[in-house]
Amino acid sequence: MKKAELREALKPLVRQCVKEVLLEEGVLSNIISEVVTGFSPMLTESRNPEVKEAPKPITQNDILLQQQRAELEEEKRIMLKERKRKLLDATGFGNEIFEGIEPLSKGGSLNEAPQQGPLSGVDPSDAGVDISGIMALGANKWGKLV
Repeated sequence: MKKAELREALKPLVRQCVKEVLLEEGVLSNIISEVVTGFSPMLTESRNPEVKEAPKPITQNDILLQQQRAELEEEKRIMLKERKRKLLDATGFGNEIFEGIEPLSKGGSLNEAPQQGPLSGVDPSDAGVDISGIMALGANKWGKLV
């Protein structure tokens, strides 16, 4: 039997077997359900795309509301500034409360044991290590690290 004859004899048999397996045993429905499950996030996005509303035109009322908010914020800032000034005047400290005060080199009272910690032996007025050149060292590649 030649290859072509064998193909013609087997092709209808294989077609019938595949059809029986896919349709009668439920394999096709399982495949379809798996595919739909895999595509469900994409389908829900295409069915329910985010509705972006067109920006509504700015009305005169909106402008008035923005002006009122700005005025209220400015009034609030002025009132807070005035309150701070009154408190400083009442205490007699003037504008700078901590003027002329040096930071303590060691905290706590005389009866307590000395504080322990990573910076316990460091003078509070010590400027520490200058880290201003770190950005230049990275050559602005910090955004790519994320």
